[in-house]
Amino acid sequence: MLSLSLLLLLSLDDRALGAWRFLPAESRYESAPAPRQSQRQWVADGDWVRFLHDGVSADGKPFHTEFRARYDGKPYPFTGGTLYDHVALFWRNASRLDQVFTKQGAVTVRARRTISRDGRRMTIDARGKGFRNKLVYERLPLP
Repeated sequence: MLSLSLLLLLSLDDRALGAWRFLPAESRYESAPAPRQSQRQWVADGDWVRFLHDGVSADGKPFHTEFRARYDGKPYPFTGGTLYDHVALFWRNASRLDQVFTKQGAVTVRARRTISRDGRRMTIDARGKGFRNKLVYERLPLP
């Protein structure tokens, strides 16, 4: 018998699944200097979703962050970040996902990820104490 979370994942049709490249000219960073490069991947992983984020910071250092979570609003470990150590995903619809990031149990960032109607752009509106970032990504073609 399939688990409820697997049935939910299969029925969600997350339009963000795939790889995305950062568009700095269309983005706005207030929390820190924008990265030189950034690529995000959302990958279905059974009844979970895996998020992988690789890039090069503004000062030229490579970085990697990731998490594995369900769309159930519960906190899951987030590795590689400095502003947070857990993330909770709140499913809204196939084009919208809300995320709450915490560090040691305190909310540090709230973000809304939306996918454009044509599926080619992902926008992340992230808000934390004293900042609001608007991150824009374009979908990369499948290999």
